[in-house]
Amino acid sequence: MKTKFNLIALSLLTIIIFGFKIDETPLEKLLKQLAKITSTYPQEKVHLHFDKPYYVIGEDIWFKAYVVTAEKNEPSLLSKVLYLDLINNKNQILKKATISIDKGFGSGNFSLIDSLGAGTYRVRAYTNYMRNYDDQFFFEKFITIGNILDPIITNKTKEKKLDFDLQFFPEGGNLIKGIRSKIGVKAVTSDGLGANLSGYIINRNKEKVAEFTTAHAGMGIFALIPQALEKYSAIITLADGTSKSFDLPAVMETGYALAVNTTNENINIRISSTVDLVDSKDVYVVAQANGITYASFTSKVDKPSLSASIPKKNFPTGMVHVTLFNSNSKPVAERLIFVNHNDELRIEIKNTENAIVKKKSAIDILATDISGNPVDGSFSVAVTDVSKVVINEDEEKTILSNLLLTSDLKGFIEAPNYYFNVANPDRESHLDNLLLTQGWRRFVWQEVINEKDPEITFRPEQSLEIAGKVTSIGNKPMPNAKVIMFSKTKGYTFLLDTISDIKGNFVFDMLDIPDSAAFILQAKQGKDNKNINLKVNPYPVVNNNKYIGNAIDISTYVENTKAMFYELNKFNLLDKGILLSTVNIVGKRALKPLINIPNSANASGAADKVVKSDQLNYETNILNAFSKIGGVLVKNGMIYRASGRTVSMTLPPQPMLVILDGVYVKQAEQPGFISSINPLDIEGIEVLTSNYNTSVYGEDGYWGIVFITTKNGSTGVNPPSTNTTSVRNRGFTIKKEFYSPNYDDPKINQQMLDLRSTIYWNPNINTDAKGIANFSYFNASSPTTYRVTIEGMDAFGNIGRKVLTYKVGQPN
Repeated sequence: MKTKFNLIALSLLTIIIFGFKIDETPLEKLLKQLAKITSTYPQEKVHLHFDKPYYVIGEDIWFKAYVVTAEKNEPSLLSKVLYLDLINNKNQILKKATISIDKGFGSGNFSLIDSLGAGTYRVRAYTNYMRNYDDQFFFEKFITIGNILDPIITNKTKEKKLDFDLQFFPEGGNLIKGIRSKIGVKAVTSDGLGANLSGYIINRNKEKVAEFTTAHAGMGIFALIPQALEKYSAIITLADGTSKSFDLPAVMETGYALAVNTTNENINIRISSTVDLVDSKDVYVVAQANGITYASFTSKVDKPSLSASIPKKNFPTGMVHVTLFNSNSKPVAERLIFVNHNDELRIEIKNTENAIVKKKSAIDILATDISGNPVDGSFSVAVTDVSKVVINEDEEKTILSNLLLTSDLKGFIEAPNYYFNVANPDRESHLDNLLLTQGWRRFVWQEVINEKDPEITFRPEQSLEIAGKVTSIGNKPMPNAKVIMFSKTKGYTFLLDTISDIKGNFVFDMLDIPDSAAFILQAKQGKDNKNINLKVNPYPVVNNNKYIGNAIDISTYVENTKAMFYELNKFNLLDKGILLSTVNIVGKRALKPLINIPNSANASGAADKVVKSDQLNYETNILNAFSKIGGVLVKNGMIYRASGRTVSMTLPPQPMLVILDGVYVKQAEQPGFISSINPLDIEGIEVLTSNYNTSVYGEDGYWGIVFITTKNGSTGVNPPSTNTTSVRNRGFTIKKEFYSPNYDDPKINQQMLDLRSTIYWNPNINTDAKGIANFSYFNASSPTTYRVTIEGMDAFGNIGRKVLTYKVGQPN
């Protein structure tokens, strides 16, 4: 085979000979557009390192944030603000955090207040700029949260009868007649997890032509030479002796097949084609990682099978996407592989010997690269008690498994760190099985071919911002509108104004505002303030991502944490926000939540009447629901305070102020709007009629206030056009300091049992030019085993993780 083989740099040179410009080849044109998109529209990834995998109400979730570029995993300089959401199993955001990012790094915590309740939550993290792309790129991790006030219920494990599905993935994408193909197989149960089983392949004559077995996470492979006009099925024998059949994909009569295998030194590529395509036309192969092309070549199809080898050293550690294009530059086959040079940072943890309970441990770390050169980097460290916090290393979402693998793949990845845990000898072959069955998602080739640039709506935030858009009633952009932002929080004075641009967009940036403050935004153009619609950019919608996996039993952890809380309470050291009961608990507690309705704009939680979504299920008109609320009067399609307050004999009572998802709705200006709301779209209603509850809102609350919160923020309800809106909780979240006792301090009570599960947490460990850093902490009361987990990276995108366990004993 005659193959033109080139390693392609990021930029392509224009070749000019004798004053004439040579036309770009299809491959050069393709690579030029890919390089343009990658350089002009960089993407970001987020990784969060947590101190442990599960928690109890009353504790804090501690995290370190790493914001990197998708292309090289280098610390990102694009965004300086990161948003985090704590989301329950009903896809409701119950807590938010906004943290500052400095050169790609940040840290913070979620305080788990009593009103949250136990359950499975997920933490979502993203930058404003990441919203330009698929929200599947957002960082997400599921976390189990328990509560010491819930009764311990021992569930007897029942055998669930699970159905399962069998899926087949021919290497390259299709089964082609007469071409031997490697076929990935994935067995998934109805609970979303992989199933290990065996089966065989038959043709339409019931002849056995191949066998297969699935291993880790229900994945396996087999080989097959498909025959023309043949139909293949897989037969599985179930535990009860019955059989089940699954069809393989149809065999294509014509096409290309792409096979990619790796050796210690090379990536070997084989291109096969049906006889009708052996026409001496060019095909192109592009091998890229995160949008950066590291190798490409052109081949003439002058025989049914062509092959080439590319040195693995030309690629970085991570996923490589190999794509085959036909002569018309149409992608016809693709394959994902993983290149692992084992070049992650080497982290040594020293001075863990002779550790004694309630004595100081002074730990040294040394970080080097693969060549032994010292690394100046940023790291986060968690030290936990192994007897209290049981961690499955394969299930962890680590800096390695996230940044190198899962952040670029579609769908659920079972036990992601299994592929990076050196304790698993078959991890490399199982990772190849995964990449046969899992899809790439960073960009779509057809958009590259069509020279379609990404649509950028959200700009990278270099400072804290509040942005939005001003339009006319007809939804046309309104340029040069004056937008004013002022505080409505007592004791906090704030006033800014700006002008909307030609597209009606406005932004208040360089903000330094407290997280607890609330603001009013108003837009005007000249003297007109009625025919204007002002909207602040909303938070991203919460997708319906359900937890996949077995329930995590944290009952022992809950009991240990309960003992810790009671010990702290004995010495009056317990956080006042944690509720304890001194009586035997025989049922679930009934706590009045601090927040009546999730995502409500009613920041104080104070309300005279609360109506929740289940009470609205049978209402056909929202006004019917209001007519049943005490202290409220419905008249002329509007809602009034029934007390009938008046300012004077000549001024009649005014309609109550309605705040819909934070937007102020003046009923008198929108008389038919309230009745147009579908009751099924509402998450809850909060009515404030008493002077005590309305007084904090000043003149706005004089006639009473109604808070209406819709499901998912705005589902099914279009807020009315208004030149006024309100925002709250938009400042940086105040950070807490992780508490670690100092037993050298004589003021510390030496008699109190120290029952901490997280012994030490530090998100800001920085190694010096010699790669050295040190930190210290006091051990807890019990002789046990500690687990030290360190994650981090340097400025060049080199990442590393180290886990070490050591024993803590009693003094001699």
